[in-house]
Parts: sequence; structure tokens; C-alpha cells
Amino acid sequence: MQVPTIGLSSLGFCSLAMLTTALSALAFYAASPHCRWPRLRRAGRLGREIGTVAAVAGLWLWMADLGVGAGLVVALCAWMAVAMLLPALSAWHRPAAVPARKPH
Repeated sequence: MQVPTIGLSSLGFCSLAMLTTALSALAFYAASPHCRWPRLRRAGRLGREIGTVAAVAGLWLWMADLGVGAGLVVALCAWMAVAMLLPALSAWHRPAAVPARKPH
């Protein structure tokens, strides 16, 4: 039985894998109650399901390009980097309101 292949270069696999991994982290962040972007929170009702499918697809792409061990490590590292970057970007984009100081 012939295994179907995708005609992408290694750069294409890595780009597609990074995109799906980032989409997974974004979908899980949208489904989180800690999401600070209201528009993303409204769109994140199916976030867990979309995030799971994208995570599996990203993991498969990383492992297809790099092998099982390296693909698993790179997928987890990329997913965690994006998952840590999203709250930082949302805090920087829309910081919490700071009360104004009264002049003396």
C-alpha cells in the first residue's frame, strides 16, 4: 500500500506546520476566559475543537518533516512559544486602565 505524500519542500512543511500550530494556540486562547480581545473571544466558541484539530494537524506536519522525536519537540516548543506570546501581545495592545494621578 502506497502512503500518500504531499509535494512540499522542507520549508513548505515547516511553514505550514508553524501556521497550524499557531492557529491551534490562537484557538485555545480564544476559548480561554483569560482572552483580552473581545472580538477574538466571541469568535472562540469552537476554540477547543478547532485548536485540537489544528494541534493534531500541526503535530503530524512537524513529525512528517522532522521525524517523530524532533517533530514532537519542535511542535510542543512552537505551540508553547505562541501560547506565551498571545497574552503578552494582548496586554501590550490593550493595557489595563491605570488611574490618573492627581496633581499636587
